[in-house]
Amino acid sequence: MIQAKRPAFVKYILLGITIALSLVIVPITVAQEVFAQTGFEEFAVGDSPDGWEMVGGGFEVAKDTVKTDKKALAILGGANGDGLGVPIETENPIISVEFWIYVESGGRSLNIKVGSADNIGENSGCTYINWNADMVRFFDGVAWQPIGDFETDTWKYVRIIADFGKSEFEFASGNDRSDTLNAKAEDGLAFRHLALAPTAKWVVFYVWSMTSPAYFDDLLVYEGADALDLAVDPDGKLATRWGQIKQGL
Repeated sequence: MIQAKRPAFVKYILLGITIALSLVIVPITVAQEVFAQTGFEEFAVGDSPDGWEMVGGGFEVAKDTVKTDKKALAILGGANGDGLGVPIETENPIISVEFWIYVESGGRSLNIKVGSADNIGENSGCTYINWNADMVRFFDGVAWQPIGDFETDTWKYVRIIADFGKSEFEFASGNDRSDTLNAKAEDGLAFRHLALAPTAKWVVFYVWSMTSPAYFDDLLVYEGADALDLAVDPDGKLATRWGQIKQGL
């Protein structure tokens, strides 16, 4: 039986297809650890969030000033040095923090620290960000430096990326998450002194000379600089631990 020869151009086409298929790269999704994802709905009104570490007072879940659903975290005041901390355990030097924030007008509000110290009261080796009147600023270990104007008496969305390998962070804000993720971030902002450890230990809501309340909703804390894809699950839910790291749950 005589077998017809395959035309040469067909061979080249098949060879080209084989080479092309061999170069196809299958994307691999690397899981990002999520340390907190909460709208505070699971916590009791009037109490601080379960499983978080608190020093002093002035931190409570409230339902009077809320962005989504029925509850938010209120930072109402307290003595200098009071703090509420979200615990973190990771080997990744980069931590991202996102949230809705509502700052009342009238003066200095709270500080936010993404810190590398073992205790939440330590002010070295961390981002040291403060809302004051209509401005957001950071302390670089020497002086307060402006990050930019920040509108009060309205909900704004914020993203912070803290890099403990470089002891610096990025800050962006907008009218919603999409707006913030697409905004040009202020980057290269210095920690308050160099990081005390190569990774973060806490995200801390911190009080110092505070005269104006602030409220938070939809807090999201995770590792890495890549924005977390909240569309992975159709309900927008992720495998989270709600501060259970500290409790060993």
